Amino acid sequence: MNCYLVENNIEKLKKYIEKVGPDRYAKEYLLRKMIYLHIYIEDLTPTQANIIKQTMLSIGSDAVVNKGSIDHSVQKSDCLVFGNVLQLKMLCEKLKKQPFKLKELSDKIQKIVEGFERDCLYTSRTEQEKDDT
Repeated sequence: MNCYLVENNIEKLKKYIEKVGPDRYAKEYLLRKMIYLHIYIEDLTPTQANIIKQTMLSIGSDAVVNKGSIDHSVQKSDCLVFGNVLQLKMLCEKLKKQPFKLKELSDKIQKIVEGFERDCLYTSRTEQEKDDT
């Protein structure tokens, strides 16, 4: 019995998943949980940054915000959100319900995540397979 660290690389993870042999639909679902995305957001108000950070914590991930966001000692904060594809989709759903122009931000994040899924996760599927999910 051996075990070893596997590089966090989409193509390598796809090969290992294939080697294990799960159901074809499970393969992509598992990839959505394995691959972490890092999205950099600029020029947030402290309130926006705090909402994003708290939302990420509530879905089991996190976000990096300026230390002055918590006490509003800064006027703006950039933010680095990170999570797997499923968590970032949850973030988008939660931000859509928030004030402070976070719905618009949610739409931007959603486009990034959907573009990543389309371009990186599903490249080997046929159009029919894509429609089946």
